[in-house]
Amino acid sequence: MKPSEAAPSHYFTPRAPRENDAPIEDNAYRIKEKIGATTLSFHTSSGVFARNGLDDGSRLLLETAKILDDMRILDLGCGWGAVGCFMATRAPQSRIVMCDINGVAAQVALRNAQENGLTNVAAFCGDGASALKSESFDVVVCNPPVRAGNAVIAKLFDDSLRVLASDGGALWIVLRTAQGAKSWQKRLGNQFGNCEKVAMRGGFRVLKSVKSDT
Repeated sequence: MKPSEAAPSHYFTPRAPRENDAPIEDNAYRIKEKIGATTLSFHTSSGVFARNGLDDGSRLLLETAKILDDMRILDLGCGWGAVGCFMATRAPQSRIVMCDINGVAAQVALRNAQENGLTNVAAFCGDGASALKSESFDVVVCNPPVRAGNAVIAKLFDDSLRVLASDGGALWIVLRTAQGAKSWQKRLGNQFGNCEKVAMRGGFRVLKSVKSDT
């Protein structure tokens, strides 16, 4: 994906991250995270969400979302790539695409995939799934940036509906109950025709909506 000449900065440019996007070496953090029996090593960075470690919402999402091997999976708003990387280890025959509007996050996510030896992962910097014109996915996972505002969250969900396969493509999201999870569940129910609360823990809810032709 080539950068748009009209884009004011790489934070809004739908393209693969490049080595010279941001000097992450000097402000990088090194952490390890474990989900189930799998432990991965990660870099994080200043200016990236949850730089000190995997947040509770993403952990619940990872422990709850159901994926099979040989799927096409989109980690929408991937941050430093924890969700996408763990899913890549769980489903090594699947194709994982990670996307974030923050160029630093996209760069760090790609680096984490590479350093963990995950060859089934791609990453790009873009505004939601706007850069994905024709590719469809069996699963979209998202821990939406609530502080960015309702319009941003709504766009992520609209993009998810567009890129999901119509034969049962599933959106899995995690939201805090105190930050409007019930309202978003109602909205997604109207948008997809269904929205199920799959898990609750620590003030978070994991919601699932399935796309169909009907």
